[in-house]
Amino acid sequence: MSCATADELDLIRMIDAERYADPQDLCAPYCRQTLIWSDWETDVSKAMYEMLRTLENALRCAISARLSAHYGRDDWWDAPRLRLTYGTVSKIAEAEEKLTRAGVPLTPMAIQREVSLGFWVSLVGRGDDYETQLWRPMKAGFPGYRGRREPLHRRLNHLRLLRNKVAHQDRIGGRDLVTDRQSVLTAIGYVSEAVARRVEAADTAMPLLLANRPGVCVQREGGGS
Repeated sequence: MSCATADELDLIRMIDAERYADPQDLCAPYCRQTLIWSDWETDVSKAMYEMLRTLENALRCAISARLSAHYGRDDWWDAPRLRLTYGTVSKIAEAEEKLTRAGVPLTPMAIQREVSLGFWVSLVGRGDDYETQLWRPMKAGFPGYRGRREPLHRRLNHLRLLRNKVAHQDRIGGRDLVTDRQSVLTAIGYVSEAVARRVEAADTAMPLLLANRPGVCVQREGGGS
């Protein structure tokens, strides 16, 4: 039997709170503890999103600066000698369409701010000889990174998937969030150690949240039914 009151049961169902809890910690699928888990997930997702937002901004600034300098234009993606994949070109077109619908002028900066984290991560991928066309010109934008393109792309793509989970309200509490947090800081540090230190110092929420994960329902812990 659930420990939740009738009002709590309605709330649990209304916000789909049970999706965020560890089932083994509950006395029933619609346990009161699911509300605590839901609130905790909201807070931990906010904290993770703030870090991922900084990562996206750092990637955009680092990559766009290097490619603009290399191709001699702010809208480097339109450089005649640059061959981009259909997927990359489509992301630019989608950004331009959104800006046009919103009545925003199609400046290079506006377009670059509109594209998603996935766009910037894809530029570090294999693409159409992106190794030569993009990675070689942009790698100086990652002064803290010493290695090949592929491992960097894998790390960034892992964080892109995490960002997508956060954006779509998926549960992230079952992940190793300590490792995820460090991975974000490491990736930011590849671009700027100073920015990474600032983000780590500012992020007081995540360590506190991870140290205070929701526990087992009192009724289940006490063997109640």
